[in-house]
Amino acid sequence: MKAKKILTISLSGIGNTILFTPFLNCLRKNYPEAEIDFLTLNQTMADVVSGSSLVDNIFVLSKRQFRIFKILWQLRRKQYDYSIAAFPSNKWQFNVLAFLIGATNRVTHRYNYGKLKTLSFLQNKKILAIEGIHDVEQNMNLLKIFGVNVKNEERKLIFYISDENKKFAKEFLVENQLENKFLVGIHPGAGGFYKGWQGFAKRWSEENFAKLCDTLIEEKDAKVLIFGGPEEIGLKNKVRSLAKHKEDIIIIDESLKHTAAIIGKCNLFISNDSGLMHVAATFNVPTIGIFGPTNYKRTAPYGKNCHFIRRDLSCGSCLIYPFHSTSSKIRCKRNFECLRGITIKDVINKINAISR
Repeated sequence: MKAKKILTISLSGIGNTILFTPFLNCLRKNYPEAEIDFLTLNQTMADVVSGSSLVDNIFVLSKRQFRIFKILWQLRRKQYDYSIAAFPSNKWQFNVLAFLIGATNRVTHRYNYGKLKTLSFLQNKKILAIEGIHDVEQNMNLLKIFGVNVKNEERKLIFYISDENKKFAKEFLVENQLENKFLVGIHPGAGGFYKGWQGFAKRWSEENFAKLCDTLIEEKDAKVLIFGGPEEIGLKNKVRSLAKHKEDIIIIDESLKHTAAIIGKCNLFISNDSGLMHVAATFNVPTIGIFGPTNYKRTAPYGKNCHFIRRDLSCGSCLIYPFHSTSSKIRCKRNFECLRGITIKDVINKINAISR
């Protein structure tokens, strides 16, 4: 199928963008001569693919209204053959955005909920969104629009880091005398604090993470690295302050690219359902995701060294967006009992099980 100019769109977060990269990788392989551009919400999401060969040009939406319209006009003038929205995309904003850009073929998923509310009729090429499969597979199914047999395609998660980032991580280990140590990365956060987002609802408690740090240090002779974004500095400091073995815990406060390079040096990564959890998976680091009221079937860490912990309360709270709602707000009928019920012992047992 002819496709000289393709605009790919990912607006939902770092993790969602990483889960879009297998699609981008396959798109590039099947259309090596096409101009493949990438539109995203902010620079941290752009960092997932910046510097890579996955895309040719990156466009970042601005918070300034004038700048947004300028970018949209710039994209519209490029006259794309295709625009493709990453999963999930069951929101009116995504559909209006694609319509204004005006690609000849506007590709998205087809949802059974919110067809009128989301103005999905503004898109003209749709692939059925299937409940119960991983977001990686949802994105891979978009390739069917191009006649690609997705069964034969590689599912490779990618987070691009440069030689400079790798050098920084290596020097960081030397400077902190962490070479040949058992390094455990943890992420006690769960995304940013932008309006409407409820990252706190995905967080295992600071007290639990602190106790887990102490247990890992005492039982595994580990050195613990606490990761998180700039908006999570207070959270990271609190976890360290609650731990007994503070001298064996280091807080990481670097750019996303440098952070990713250090995560790649870890022997184990333990995290809430978050973007950094998916970063660890891209480097094949053994990863354990702690899941509460979000849908593990959709966003569990993806790969052969990836695992997750959850309590099945069968309350259905985590199955709302995007199949039964157009809102990504987290709703829980049981006061997050699913998350609060996960114990330090549960995590240690999982670590021991995957280490055998």
